[in-house]
Amino acid sequence: MKRFTTLLALALAFALAGSGLAQTYGGVLRVGMQADPVGLDPHITNATSTRNMLENVYDTLVLFDSSLRIVPGLATSWTTSEDGLTWTFDIRQGVTFHDGTPLTADDVVFSIERIKDPATASPRADAFSVVESIVASDDHTVVLTLATPFAPLLSKLAASLNVIVSRASVEANGDLQAVVNGTGPFRFVEYLPQTRMVLERNADFWGADADGNALPYLDGITFTFYPDPTSRTTAIQTGNADWIEYVPSADVDILRADPDVEVVGGLSANFRSLYLNVNHPPFDDVRVRQALAHAIDEQAIVDLALFGTGGVVATGTTVPGANYYGVDANPYLGSDLEKARALLAEAGLADGFEFDIYVTSTYDFLRTPAEIIQANLAAIGVTANIVAEDWSIYLPKALAGDFESTILGESGQSDPDDFLYNVFLTGNSGNLGGFSDATIDELLTQGREVADQEARRAIYLEAQERILELAPHVFLFHSAQFSALRPNVEGFEHFPNTSYLGFRTTWLDN
Repeated sequence: MKRFTTLLALALAFALAGSGLAQTYGGVLRVGMQADPVGLDPHITNATSTRNMLENVYDTLVLFDSSLRIVPGLATSWTTSEDGLTWTFDIRQGVTFHDGTPLTADDVVFSIERIKDPATASPRADAFSVVESIVASDDHTVVLTLATPFAPLLSKLAASLNVIVSRASVEANGDLQAVVNGTGPFRFVEYLPQTRMVLERNADFWGADADGNALPYLDGITFTFYPDPTSRTTAIQTGNADWIEYVPSADVDILRADPDVEVVGGLSANFRSLYLNVNHPPFDDVRVRQALAHAIDEQAIVDLALFGTGGVVATGTTVPGANYYGVDANPYLGSDLEKARALLAEAGLADGFEFDIYVTSTYDFLRTPAEIIQANLAAIGVTANIVAEDWSIYLPKALAGDFESTILGESGQSDPDDFLYNVFLTGNSGNLGGFSDATIDELLTQGREVADQEARRAIYLEAQERILELAPHVFLFHSAQFSALRPNVEGFEHFPNTSYLGFRTTWLDN
């Protein structure tokens, strides 16, 4: 049996950002957010906006640290059998939910079963599809038995929305849309749509910093919604906000030059694509999909729509080209209009066609690329109409596949399975355009079952070559994510998976 242990610093889960200053307790962090949450039940949403506000209210069984290493969360340690099929987790003792009830192994069992249950309709149900059984052998021990070895299990358990919830709260309320009851460092106080969400310090939180000091340091966090990018920039410059997310690409250099503002962040784990719905002709024809991919100029999107600071060109697929598992040979890079026109002619569309690009008006980095794409496609006789709606309206439609094409992506990936399986496997919730290929399905399933890194890499490279050939997406770019903070904000760590767990160690130097 293999046993997983960590050094004391990792067992404490979070280390300080090394400011060299003594941490100060107190104060409310004023955070400028781009969008409202899309639902408050973490198990039934995939919205980054919900994750960013609730991941410090709830906890997961294991956590990512700021280097994306797996560290203890509500599980203090775990063992796995030699065949990789049985995982045993020791549940942290003395933890309570915010309503004062104790956390038990039964809550852990319930939470994973709830995500997996088709009746819940969780967009991450497939993350635990290989879990054959999960039982609480006592109040503080959980045993998972898998049908097959599953290399990304810990990464799935650490995903910020795969949180452990109170069984009693769900059974009493039906879901968690109106009741927020976690074990995390902050308690939920109120949510006023299009205005703010308020959290307060959980004095009973189990976590501590590397020196054994109780976390969190802050008395609370107030998330205020600034859907207009310029208003977020103004808020951080004038001191009306202490920290803002999603610094607009056009303002990154402006804020970097401001002596009263610090910009942190950079390239993050994510992808942004033009999804093509194969259920809507002519996107059922691979030649048409390839034609669009040849016509679109990805570098122009990065240079013009993202101002050269908001991301880098996707030189492979959804997996960044520099990633160990990524390919760096996208045959569609640049704009080859002759090739695009020839493919359309082969498909019987020499005179072009017309379709809609469905986008959200809320996030500039998902909206403005559509304008570049529209101009690129006009050059081959294709008319792309841009249809934009607010995030709260757009996202449910996009997740239901209610579009001809859309610009979207996913964030927070840590394993190649996260980048590929949910997005391209037949019938999966993240496969928004209805794409299906038996060869890719087989390869992505194999990749989940193989533990050896080199063998997994070979599988995923083969799968991505096939994905590029069939072009279910036009792979556009990988976003850079920047946050900005005032000089008195200390201890915040940027996580490359776009998580805001760094608020757990943030403090105000007043």
